[in-house]
Amino acid sequence: MNDYLKPGYLFGITGGVLCGLAFLLTHLMGKDPVSFTELFGYLLIPVFVFMGMKHFRDNLRGGELTFPQGMTVGFFIYSILAIISALVIFIVLHMDTAIFERFKAANLALLEEKKSVLIEQLSQVSYERTLNNMANMTILDVVFNDFLRKVIPGLFFTIIISLILKRSKK
Repeated sequence: MNDYLKPGYLFGITGGVLCGLAFLLTHLMGKDPVSFTELFGYLLIPVFVFMGMKHFRDNLRGGELTFPQGMTVGFFIYSILAIISALVIFIVLHMDTAIFERFKAANLALLEEKKSVLIEQLSQVSYERTLNNMANMTILDVVFNDFLRKVIPGLFFTIIISLILKRSKK
């Protein structure tokens, strides 16, 4: 199991720290760090999962990688990355709640701006439910959302990358 965790630690921690730094740098530049970090994660996860699986295959398994091995290594990588990213966001949002309040206000304003379109496409009830959920959103909701937006794509990318990198000696 230790061989599976080595690339998970190396690439998961590095990716999580990069997501955390992206969050902080985006905030310091005066942009919305929450949305940017989600987008950044979509770009970062496949890169780190690929590099971690390739490292595992080439350096720890002598050039062989089975699909289950790839899935296990990928799981550790994207899970660790998602946990670290979520922890950084949790800590920063608790230290500076103004970031959260701006994010929440921007989303509420967007809902109001698109009200007629949303009601037309969905329904009045759905719009009101969404507006109510957004108004009652907490920091934990943002953190959990960031975590899920890294884990779910991480699973998808891991399946594809495991198939691409799968190699066995004949």
